[in-house]
Amino acid sequence: MIKLLHILGVVLLLGNLIISAVWRFMAQKVEEKSIHTFSVKLIQRTDLLFTLPGVILIGVTGHLLSGNLGGIGAHPWIYHSYALLTVSVVIWLAALVPIQRKQLKLLNEAHSIKEAGVRYQALNKWWAILGGIATLLPLIALYLMVTRPQ
Repeated sequence: MIKLLHILGVVLLLGNLIISAVWRFMAQKVEEKSIHTFSVKLIQRTDLLFTLPGVILIGVTGHLLSGNLGGIGAHPWIYHSYALLTVSVVIWLAALVPIQRKQLKLLNEAHSIKEAGVRYQALNKWWAILGGIATLLPLIALYLMVTRPQ
């Protein structure tokens, strides 16, 4: 049961990370403020509904499962997976969430995407870069968990 919950956490986390990127990149192709606003708000909601529970499930169940294998430090693939997930979560909390809040503020104060300006576009670039890193890291952790390299 613990392993099933662990896998569910991975599906919730990675599924939401990937689909959030798709929504944002599709919204970027349109110059409508309402679509950008909807995209940012939707990602904030799905982060609470899927990313956060996914991270919690992975952390709790991963800790329980690692105990059966000698603990976090018993195997490099466990330790590195923990580290990768931790860095991803730090990027999410310290950078991506604040960027989304700033973008939403800019959108709410502006009448159009053009009026939101260069600052909004710069934040989009940072969101894409940091979001890409925050998505890649758990994908690497998934690879380590599946292959368990020695």
